[in-house]
Amino acid sequence: MSDFIKNVVEEVMKPYQKPKSNPIMAKPPQAQRRERAPVKEKNGREIPGISRPNYQRAKMDKRLSIGASAAYPHKSLQQTKQAIQQRTSEVSGMRANGYSKEPFAKLQTISLIQGKRPAAMHPSINAPKNHTARESKLIGQTADGIKAWLFNDLDPSLENTFQRSLKSASIGVITSETCTASQLFYLNDILRENPSVKYCLTWDKESRQSFILELYEDNEQILVNAVKDFYKKVSQRSYQSVQIHITKSPSPWLTKQFEIKTAVSGAAVLEGIDYYTGVLLADRYVKRNPSTSAWFSFKKNYLLIYGEYDSVFKVSEDLKKEAQRIKQH
Repeated sequence: MSDFIKNVVEEVMKPYQKPKSNPIMAKPPQAQRRERAPVKEKNGREIPGISRPNYQRAKMDKRLSIGASAAYPHKSLQQTKQAIQQRTSEVSGMRANGYSKEPFAKLQTISLIQGKRPAAMHPSINAPKNHTARESKLIGQTADGIKAWLFNDLDPSLENTFQRSLKSASIGVITSETCTASQLFYLNDILRENPSVKYCLTWDKESRQSFILELYEDNEQILVNAVKDFYKKVSQRSYQSVQIHITKSPSPWLTKQFEIKTAVSGAAVLEGIDYYTGVLLADRYVKRNPSTSAWFSFKKNYLLIYGEYDSVFKVSEDLKKEAQRIKQH
């Protein structure tokens, strides 16, 4: 047993007497530990079942390997190039064996887009937009200053140029230099036939300012029909010296405009005459028909007739003929 201990001590004390290996080609300490020969007895025979690692030598080899790597950097670079070439050969072998290169191409494309976008992919301010906004247009105009427009898909920056800030897709506008009673009758008909249409009206019974009517409706076809119908009626009026406009069951809105304070089933206006011509016509008619059930209201530019519808219809037709005869004198 004492000989065995002596052999172990001798082995520990003489590690530096062995030849040193090249530190660059040196094997890792783990490999050296795995390959270390078993301890021998002094007489050269191996001691079975005992293998002692030399920790001091392992640490020395590790320090020598690190120092060699710093002293010969070109060697490490060469090894790196060899590793890259080996990896390239492996990838080429994968492609040759049937692997697709598409995943690599996709990865490269995604990386480019997620980073700085190519110049061609940046949106251009001057590029044409997928804009399908409808154009606004002039419906018509007459020699005496009546005009009609249709505005479609108005630009948001121009919405405040109208009298009401309604967010409708289409806006119709009719203007005239003068205000007439018949304009209210036409508007009454439009509102009755198209309940969804909204409006904004500027009208003065003394015609001291211009007539402005704005109609708002999301349905373009409804609005176009309403504007054209209104424009047609006011345009025809300009070609006739005396006109009569009759409505059955006038709406509360219409009776309010004309300040009719009693319930009536009919209303009419006779236009194209002045205040005193209206008084003359009413006086003649009442004297001839004392039992009439119609009432009169005299205005600067028209005569208002209201009451029971059949009576209003008969009176208005008779007074129109009388007014035309007076005009011809």
